[in-house]
Amino acid sequence: MENTPLISVIVPIYNVENYLERCLQSILNQTYHNLEIILVDDGSKDSCAEICDNFQKKDKRIKVIHKENGGLSDARNKGLDIATGEYISFIDSDDWIDLETYEISVRKMQECHAQIVAFNVLWVYEGKENCPDLSEEYEIMDSEQAILTTVGNTKVRTTAWNKLYQADLIGDFRFIKGKLNEDEFFTFKILDRAERIVYLHRECYYYFQRSNSIMGKYTLQRLDMVDGVRERMLLAERKYPNIYKETKLSFCEVCLYHYQMILKNKPIDKDKQGRKKLQQYRTSVHLTKQDVSHMNLINKISFLFCNSAKGLSFTAHIRNILNYGI
Repeated sequence: MENTPLISVIVPIYNVENYLERCLQSILNQTYHNLEIILVDDGSKDSCAEICDNFQKKDKRIKVIHKENGGLSDARNKGLDIATGEYISFIDSDDWIDLETYEISVRKMQECHAQIVAFNVLWVYEGKENCPDLSEEYEIMDSEQAILTTVGNTKVRTTAWNKLYQADLIGDFRFIKGKLNEDEFFTFKILDRAERIVYLHRECYYYFQRSNSIMGKYTLQRLDMVDGVRERMLLAERKYPNIYKETKLSFCEVCLYHYQMILKNKPIDKDKQGRKKLQQYRTSVHLTKQDVSHMNLINKISFLFCNSAKGLSFTAHIRNILNYGI
């Protein structure tokens, strides 16, 4: 490859001593060598800080930041603040990537004149054999098409970590500190800035599933996701009317899902503020009979019961449901 721009690889790290070396080796052993590897130790309480320092001694491409714990968004932002590469990549420290990821991605970005390359993801489970799809197929999308795939979290996806970005596309934009589903607020806004996105069918990103990850337990902070999905819907309403219907349905279904999760975990919402927020969000969006017809059965029933006026008899609820053709 003749043109080999510098890639800044940002790795936020917190208490992953059992997985960190695997992640770092997958980056260091890339067939693409022009890398600036920024390790952000976010106040780890295990041996991660020492592991980072030892790796830095072995490879001059590595930069290490040690900081007080501030969360994933803050760690990524610290990495962005010192990144000097023409391209940017985020890798979570318990995951790893195919050894040809950056070589393939840079080539496609240059060939297709794209600002973002997104690659396919392989879910990895402890003790199970990995058989990645090494397909050479790819798709070229515009912003609207790419954002539409994030609605079902397929292909381009909502995640920040399965992508390579042109650095000037991100510019001074940063992740929102303190948000649990920070990618929901970041990804669609960056996709909106891009003119062309390439999606690789090859499963380059190995997404490791562990029970003690930050997403393992349901809390009210998970409602951050609803706020992010709502912002995506409002962007579509304003700028991408062709996909507004899909983003609107996605928002309503996310509201219903989280309402159901709160009902399963009632002690976390004793003052019912979470449920009130979701009810207000849901009723703020008008769904037509045709919109509801595109929901799955569970969401149709949940929506219609939640949307019906208080005081209706059970028979009246059922009549309302049947009226929507369920």
